[in-house]
Parts: sequence; C-alpha cells; structure tokens
Amino acid sequence: MKTTFFFLLLLNSFFFFGQSVQISGTITAENTNEKLAYATVSIFKAEDNSFKQSTNTDEFGHYNISVESSQFYIQINLLGYKILKSNILQKSNGDQIQNFILQEDAFDLEEVVVMQTKKLLTLKGDKMIFDVDKAGFGNGNDALETLTKLPGVRLDKDDNVVFRGSNNLQIMIDGKPALLSGEELNQYLKTMDGSNIKSVEIIANPSAKYDASGSAGIFNIVLKKSAATGLTGNVRTSVGYAEFIKNYNSINLYNNTEKWNFKYGLSYGYTESVNHRKINQTIVNPTNTLLLEQNNDWLPISNSYSGNFGAGHELSKNANIGASVSYNIYNSNEVTNGRTNEYDNRIYERYTILKTDDAILNKTIIGTLFYNFATDSLDTKVDAQLNFANYNNTSDRQTSNFYFNADTNEMYKNDDQIKYNNPTDYNILSAKIDVEHKLNSAINLETGAKYSYVNNDYDIDLKERNLSGDYIQNTNRSNRLIYKESIFSGYGIANFNTGKFDFQAGLRAEYIDYNATSLTSNTSNKDQYLSLFPSFSVNANMENNQYKISYSRRIQRPRYLYLNPYYEYIDTYNVSVGNPDLTPQFTNAFEMVWINKQKTSLSLFANFSTDEMYQIISYNPENKITTLYYDNIGSSKSIGLSFNTSWNVNKYWDIQLNSELYYGQAKSDLEGYKFNDSGISYYAGLNQTFDFGKNWNGTWNSFYSESGKYGNTTFKPSYDMSFSLRKDLLENKIRLNLSAQNVLKKSQWIQNTQQDNVSTNWINRWETRKITLSATYNFGNAKKKDVKDADLNDEQNRL
Repeated sequence: MKTTFFFLLLLNSFFFFGQSVQISGTITAENTNEKLAYATVSIFKAEDNSFKQSTNTDEFGHYNISVESSQFYIQINLLGYKILKSNILQKSNGDQIQNFILQEDAFDLEEVVVMQTKKLLTLKGDKMIFDVDKAGFGNGNDALETLTKLPGVRLDKDDNVVFRGSNNLQIMIDGKPALLSGEELNQYLKTMDGSNIKSVEIIANPSAKYDASGSAGIFNIVLKKSAATGLTGNVRTSVGYAEFIKNYNSINLYNNTEKWNFKYGLSYGYTESVNHRKINQTIVNPTNTLLLEQNNDWLPISNSYSGNFGAGHELSKNANIGASVSYNIYNSNEVTNGRTNEYDNRIYERYTILKTDDAILNKTIIGTLFYNFATDSLDTKVDAQLNFANYNNTSDRQTSNFYFNADTNEMYKNDDQIKYNNPTDYNILSAKIDVEHKLNSAINLETGAKYSYVNNDYDIDLKERNLSGDYIQNTNRSNRLIYKESIFSGYGIANFNTGKFDFQAGLRAEYIDYNATSLTSNTSNKDQYLSLFPSFSVNANMENNQYKISYSRRIQRPRYLYLNPYYEYIDTYNVSVGNPDLTPQFTNAFEMVWINKQKTSLSLFANFSTDEMYQIISYNPENKITTLYYDNIGSSKSIGLSFNTSWNVNKYWDIQLNSELYYGQAKSDLEGYKFNDSGISYYAGLNQTFDFGKNWNGTWNSFYSESGKYGNTTFKPSYDMSFSLRKDLLENKIRLNLSAQNVLKKSQWIQNTQQDNVSTNWINRWETRKITLSATYNFGNAKKKDVKDADLNDEQNRL
C-alpha cells in the first residue's frame, strides 16, 4: 500500500511541476501547398529568448511538441525556405494546433552557406546522424565502401559491416528496406552510387516498434531528395583509380504536382578491383610444426545496373497512397589467383597453385504498396504497407588446384578440377500496419502488427573431374535446401510526457515457424518458438542538456544458410558448413547518453549476450583442411564509452571528433573449443571541413582503430586518412569533386585466432589510395515530397 501511495504521489508531482501542453500542426510551402518534411520546429521562451526544445516534422509535414513556458514563440527552419518566427503565444489549458506556411528563399536554395551551417554529426532523439554528403565520403564509392568511412565502422574479413565490434546490424534505406546480408548484401550495396547518399542514421538502441533483430542497432541510409517542383533532378558521373579503374554514372528525376509526385532513377557502375588476402596457419604438434602460408588475390570485374520508380498520390489532406519498385542487376566475373606454401619444421616442402574463375549474376526486385492516414488534430496516425521481394543469384565457379614439390617444381599428385554451381532464389512477402494515438497532452500510445513469409530455394552442385576427364557430382558436398519461414509479430508502446521528461515503455512479441528441408538427403530441420522483447527509455530535456537512459532486448537469428549442413567450397584448404543445431542469440542492450548543446555527446553502452553465435575455425590435421562454421559458444559482453564533439575553429574551419573505447569479453563452453578471453578496443576519428571561399570547400578525414582481443581472436590496428576538394560552378548547379582516399594504405583487417595448438593469422587488404574525380549537375529550385520504399528489414538481413 505504501509503495502504491508513493508511486501515485510521484506521478502527481510530475504533473504538478511539469504541466505542459501539446502544440501540433502542419508545415506547408506557400507556392506549392506541399507538406514539408523534416523542418525543424523550435520552442523559445518569450521572456529571455532562451531555447527550450525542438522537434522535426514527419514525412507528411506534421509536428508535435510539448510546451511548459507560459509565454513562448515558435521558430521554423528548413533549407530552401525563409526562417519563420511566430508571434508570442500563450500557454492555454488545452492542447493547441498551430499551422505555418513557409516562403521559398532563393538565396538559400543556391546552397552558398550550406557548408558553413551543416555539421558532420548531429544527434536527434535516438539517432546519431552522419552527413555523408558534406564529408564527401560517397564520391567515387559504392554504398558499401561509403559505409566503411563512418565513425567506428569497418569491414571484417568476410566483408560484413562491423559497428562497435559487432556485425549484427539492420541495414535500412530511407527508413524502409534492409537488403540481404553477407555476400548478397554486398552485391546489392555495390549497385548503389555512394554519391547518392545524403546521410546515415545510426540507431544504437531501437524501440519495440522496430524488428528485434540487430544487437548492434540499425543503420538507416538516407538518399538524396530533389530540391525542386516540376521536373527536376541530377546527373552524376565519376571516374576513379587505385590499382584498377572504376566508373559510376547515375541520373535521378523527380516530377511533382500538387497531388502527385513521381521519382525515377537509373545508375550504372563499372568496377575493376582487388582484395589481397593472406592466411598463415601454424599447427604445433609434439614432433613437428606445420606452417601453411596462403596468398590469394581476388580480382573482380563487375557491372552493376539499377533502376527505380515510385509514385505517390495525396488522396486528401489526411491520406496518402503510393507504390514503388526497384530492379538491380549485379554481374561480376571474378578471378582468384592463389599460392599456398607448406613448411614442415621450417623446411619448405611443397606448394599449391590455385586458379578460380567465378561468373556471378544477381538480380533483385523489390516492390511496395503503402497507405498513410492522419487526423486533422494529429491525434491518430495509421501506416499500412504490403511488400514483396525476389532475389535470384547464380554462381558458376571453376577451380583448379595444382600440387608441386618445392625442390623439383614437379607435381607430386594429379591436379584437382572442380565445378561449383550455386543457383539461389529467395521470395519474401511482408504486410504490416502501425497505429499511433494520442490520448491527451501527456500520453501517447503506439501499436502495430506484422506478418512475413520467406521461401528460399538454395542449391549447391559440386562436381569433381575424374581420371577420365568427366565431371562427377560429389553427393557428399551437393545439396538442395528449401527453407520456409513465417513470422508473426506485434508490439505496443506507451509514451508519457511531462514536458521536461519523456517516458517510453514497449513490448514486442515475435513468433517464428520455420522448416528447412534437404531434398537431396530427404531430411528436415524445423522449429517454432515465441520470443518477447521489452524496451524502455527515459529522456530528460534540461535547457542546453539532454539525457537519455534506454534498454532493449534484441535477437540475432541464424542466417538461413548457417543452418544448411552441407559444405560450401572455398578453396582446397578451406570450406564452410552450416549447423542445423544453431539457435538464436539474445542480447540485453543498455545505453546512457548525455548531449550538451547538440554539440557534444557522451554515451555509456553495454550489451550482454547469451547463446553467442561465434565462427569456429576447425583444422583437420589428416587432410589439412580448415572448416568454418557457426556455433553457440556461451556468453559475451561489451561495455564501452562513446564521445563525440565538434569545434567551430573559425568561419573557414570546422572539426568533428568521434571516439569509442570499449571492453569485450567472450566465453565458450563448447567441448574442444573452450576459452574465456577479453580485451580493450578503441577508435578515434577526426573529420575536418574547410571553406576556402568562392565556392571552394575541402575535407580531411582520418581515423585509428584498434579492436584488441575478443574471445580467442586478437585484432591488429587499422588507420588511414582521406582528402577531398570541391568546387561549385554556374550558380552552384555544377559540382566538381576531387578526392584521395586511404592514402596511407593502412585500411585493412588483421586478425589472429589461437585455439589449442592451431594459430590462424588472417589479413584482408582492400584496394586503397584511390583517386576519384566526380561531377554532378543539379537542376530544379524547390522542394519535393518523398515516396516510400519496401520494409523487409529482418527477413532480408538473414539471406
């Protein structure tokens, strides 16, 4: 009884000391009557003009913000429009609706002052937003390369995007689709021109509204939008050279009327590249020490094509409907040249020559239908979507291995000739609905449901040449797997706002039913289970300081192929295999954040995982083959600090510092693979922008990363720096950009895994010291509406 009384007393005190009213409304453009998205709405105290708090309009131009001051005024800011400052307003007993109309600012549209006013890194709500366009990271790069330039982000040895030591991320585009994972994700991101990326939003601790997958959070890639009504757009081209040539070209068109808006986009990329991989494996036995020294150069020549179309229609001032579709092709001819030297007690005994030719063709089509509704008072909002995706991939690979004695250079056994075909076909269907309703000025409720269905057809056909020259299927390494999955999910969120404090609590439930059937062996692996994912957060706004405490439970489900118990051939010394007994990994994620004047932030984060999915490196001394597979080793934890700040040195020079320091520990309880190891990792990045006047701008970006030790693996440092110079011409319609990336050639992945008597040292070095010249022509002079894309986040992430 005393506890209940105390809780009611505390709740009443919040209302008494923090009484606030809600101000809501819509921001529109004067000439076009268009609803303006992402405008900044700020509240100022009338008495001393002090800033109180701010928010942003949603994609339909709506905003909602709480006010405590008895007298206040509202200021609206949006690039391309004149700043609007309202009259002094009085706080009433009830909520208010305040609609505003913005006038275009022709001078601002020319973007003369953009580089001086925009920051590389901003913090809004639960998002950390990095301005890729201003940093110049996208010029001459595809989307995958662009992501690796972000603070604290890099690629692991398998080219997976890693953030805060984890590759378990959701990748989203314009707040909607996240495409594939692993090699399939890489192929799709390589079809995207990095110069078309405006910013990347990093959500480290998502709420219950988002799919529960992704213990490291969400990366939302925000693409550039048109800045004009009527027929507008841009044309881009770039040419780059490091060790090989690259070229990207794209055109984006936007056509907007009062009720309709359309978008069209085409892009083409040609890339010649290289990845230098070196693997040294040392096996210490009682009588001898064996060293396998592998050097492989992977040389892909790829052509990528991408096309997209979208249409949106305003049914009324409250409702919108639309559709979009994108089609992407990635065609790559990849050659791998390798040599493996064998040393027995430091004596050079023999070597193997590897030659692989791989023809890859990947086709992706994604479509969506959406409907949005909001009441006049914005008390109720509804968002419904129906999404479909198909991914079709063929890989036709031929590998030759030749075995020689080191002293005579003569073959000591017959060569191996292997044909490896890997046709795959994935289909995903998803439907979801989200509803938000405001009960009063203090309480807001959100709920939603989602259903997704996945049907994957994955085929491995491995053939070996016999002595007669015929290719015979190896039935032990060939398999056709059919994977079907259904996920039902629903969530509820309650928001309680007192003005200075905002409390949010949510719960998400996800029920999965899957069946993986091998048509080759006539075996099946199936399961069904229900998982609950609670989340909560507390936000405090204290004049120039913001504070946030948040928690969420996350899940990392196995990729579909991780469950396939058949071998995937890598080379004569390395294979990978799935594990049908692999179970999901669950993570409890905590974060505390302090933000000062939207300029400096300090966050303490901690992730505690159970049933950690960990890649096992298993060596067989009899055939000298290393097998890679995933298993649930036990538990892990990561505790760290993140610090970000910026300085405006003078009107010509801005500096942004990003840094992280965290402790990681992993414990394995697996028989034959036990360990309990930990280490310290840190990252520091310095991003500088310069305004030289007369439309000349420059950037200088540098980083240093040391991942320390995690589990039984130690990581070596990586560091580099990049520069760019930009010139705007013809009233800023033409932009030229010259960049030099990773000039020190030290951006690489180096890891050493030590398990019992086997030590594996792995070095991946991508093409560096790349020089790129790009040109962009923009036409149009106002603002556009947005068209939604598909939302297939979790399903595609695990392909």
